[in-house]
Amino acid sequence: MSIPFAKPYFSAEARRGICKDIDAILSSGRLMLGEFTSKFEAGFASYIGSSTAVTTNSCTTALQISLMHHDVQNAEVLVPDASFLTDVSSVRWAGGVPVLVDTDPETLSFDLDDLKRKLTARTKGIIWVHLTGMISPAWRDIVKFARDHGLFLIEDCAHAHGASVDGIKAGTIGDVGCFSFYPTKPMTTGTGGILTTNDAALEKSARELRLFGRENGVGTVVREGNDWFMDEIRACLGYYQLLELDSALARRRAIADRYNSKLHAISGLKLLHIPEGNLPTWYHYTVFIAPDVDYDSLRDRLKEGYGIPTKPIYLPLHQEKIFRDLDDGTFANTELTLNRSLCLPLFPEMEDKQVDYIVSALGGLLADPK
Repeated sequence: MSIPFAKPYFSAEARRGICKDIDAILSSGRLMLGEFTSKFEAGFASYIGSSTAVTTNSCTTALQISLMHHDVQNAEVLVPDASFLTDVSSVRWAGGVPVLVDTDPETLSFDLDDLKRKLTARTKGIIWVHLTGMISPAWRDIVKFARDHGLFLIEDCAHAHGASVDGIKAGTIGDVGCFSFYPTKPMTTGTGGILTTNDAALEKSARELRLFGRENGVGTVVREGNDWFMDEIRACLGYYQLLELDSALARRRAIADRYNSKLHAISGLKLLHIPEGNLPTWYHYTVFIAPDVDYDSLRDRLKEGYGIPTKPIYLPLHQEKIFRDLDDGTFANTELTLNRSLCLPLFPEMEDKQVDYIVSALGGLLADPK
């Protein structure tokens, strides 16, 4: 059996609608900032509960726009070491100084003590990542820390479309949420992103910066921007993906529940603890392999012997060659967490028998590590 690691989901009904509407878009000649951009932005804002949403050509762009709005030139921005490359790159591109923060292995978010230690007089804001689609159970502490110190709070929601904690959806907890629609994400437009906020000034900045810096997104050029908008065809895909997001998330959660029920008793690995009131998207279903297990051998044997692709969540950012200048030796928890993380296949069309096959293979290899 060969199982894909991830696979976008479009129902037959959605595919029919998409094909019909893309034909209408092509016939109209309006390929940017048209009807579907407006429908998708309004629908996404309504879905998560923000006052507005602004589409962009990537989540990275949404991050950079947010950082430019907050004018981070020469200021420090606290960034999780357990996050993606562009959380650091976007800070640098906006003229800021990224400062990495260690990880709490239980929440996959900030080690709160290290977050406090890294605060300086130059700190202006925080990028907070909902890694694997789970919002940190310590979310109130993170928000309070930001508010107490006058720091802006950007949520990197690239994994967290529809995730919630205590009834509050990702993208509405901080000052701005930045989502990705990369092909592997819980919903996709092929590529693209969206920015969500209740801040009218930030919305204005986003609409200007995504279209060459034109005033209010339509007028004369008043600031240095770029062509960072999402085209109509991708907005059409996003609109249809949004219509099916809840059903896709329900299936992702059912798959995760099945993994949990079958893996919890297997020795040699640790599962994430999800507190009551926390609803992840399960962008990745991740287990953590015990230190006495040969990680590389386990990964290779799953792939070569059983056709099961896996991956770590990410490499710790300070271990990326390009960011080794950020390594101050304070990231032991991130190393222990990410370097032992093993993400298993998960996608909405996955069958129960595929989950059971993966569980059987993983359990067998852990029981017989030869």
